[in-house]
Amino acid sequence: MARHRGVTWTSLAEPGYGRTLAAELALFAVVMLAAAGHGIARSKSRTELTRARAVVALAGSLGIVLLATALPAT
Repeated sequence: MARHRGVTWTSLAEPGYGRTLAAELALFAVVMLAAAGHGIARSKSRTELTRARAVVALAGSLGIVLLATALPAT
């Protein structure tokens, strides 16, 4: 989709579609790190840390959906 819209690496810093997409990609990376941390904390039976990372991943996922709705339709 990004290639169809003409998004390049340099256009990710420009306002509009590129910056929104960059924020979404960055938030996705944070969610993946939180999910990985959740799995590690779960395997070590660290309940509070597990719960905190699950909440971060859930909130980040909601942010990803909201950013995706902010992208203009192609």
